[in-house]
Amino acid sequence: MEDLNIHYHPHNLCFREATVDDVDAIIELVRMRIQWMDNVGLEQWNKTDYFGRYPREYWAENIHSFLVGDAEGRVVVAMALYVSDVRWGKMPDEAYYLHHLVSSQDCPGAGHAMMQYGEHYAKAHGIGILRLDSAVGNAALERFYTRLGYKESGRCRDRLYYGILREKRL
Repeated sequence: MEDLNIHYHPHNLCFREATVDDVDAIIELVRMRIQWMDNVGLEQWNKTDYFGRYPREYWAENIHSFLVGDAEGRVVVAMALYVSDVRWGKMPDEAYYLHHLVSSQDCPGAGHAMMQYGEHYAKAHGIGILRLDSAVGNAALERFYTRLGYKESGRCRDRLYYGILREKRL
């Protein structure tokens, strides 16, 4: 199989599969993003008991599903790719389900680059569909995913979270 370690500029990002050594760095990225959401008045992870739903044990148990991007020796972006998702129910086509996309605020463009890497990673593993959900009411995130080619496929609700289901065929 081809080498899936990809370097991306302008931040000289290097993408790879996550290891248990990355758990704390990913959790810290999420904590920083939640604080940022509080500061800018965005209601998403900060209003849905994110760490109550996803405690440290969750991250450690699922780390094999995560991809990360390193810049200057530190993790600055991460996301999980799962093979199923209860929010989508049983679907006929094999897909990866993207979750927990998070990036450092000091690395603009890292989230977009991670999405591109996720597409590359999926194709390299024979997966032709990526699915995700985004919070209802987050206009900036809706525009981001639409710009990347993710089409709305429905709605979901998971406890305190209301989402828009999105899909992209690669």
